[in-house]
Amino acid sequence: MVLRQTLWALSFLALGLQASGAWAFADDEARTAILELREQLKASQRAQVDLMGQVESLRNENRRLNGEVEELTRQVQNLDKRLVEIEPAQVELNGRLITVKPAERREFDKAAGLFSQRDFRGCIQALNTFKKNWPKSAYTADADYWRASSYYALGDYKSVIQITNNISKTYPKSDKAPEALLMKSSSELSNGDLDAAKATLERLIKRYPKSEEAKTGKERLKEMNQIG
Repeated sequence: MVLRQTLWALSFLALGLQASGAWAFADDEARTAILELREQLKASQRAQVDLMGQVESLRNENRRLNGEVEELTRQVQNLDKRLVEIEPAQVELNGRLITVKPAERREFDKAAGLFSQRDFRGCIQALNTFKKNWPKSAYTADADYWRASSYYALGDYKSVIQITNNISKTYPKSDKAPEALLMKSSSELSNGDLDAAKATLERLIKRYPKSEEAKTGKERLKEMNQIG
């Protein structure tokens, strides 16, 4: 009886030890799993931090590239503006097309515009400057015409005769040539030189017979012949 009780006790003890060992083994596995999960979490966090750094780096690079694109766009626009200022363009002058640069056109229009403002001395000065800046300009004949017109308005007929005479010789095909001869004749008449005024009108009628100025010249010549 005592022996049987002893065996049972030993059996229970053995079962207890097996259970304790099993529980201890289970705790070790749990600890290992927790440690692995912690390492995975740390690795995931490090990867997330790296990814955020890469995203921020890409954002910075994108901002830099956008800045370069904006700067290049600005440079292209500036170049386009410069090309517009440099490249000649065709404009209409007295019913015909001429080729001028934008700055050249602006300077001429501004200078000639002073005549309509009755700033005759300013017009003369501005057109003299224009001729120096643009010696080969297609506006040259017109520039001389408005210079002569300004001198005429100021009563400086000697300067008018000199300039208009040059227009008729240097730019005979200009639309301003017949107008210049008509103005020259008027200046000569104002100076009291009737014979010179008649001769200029005769030249006008002969050179430009179909012009409106020639018609006016014929009428004036008729009046002058009646005077003497």
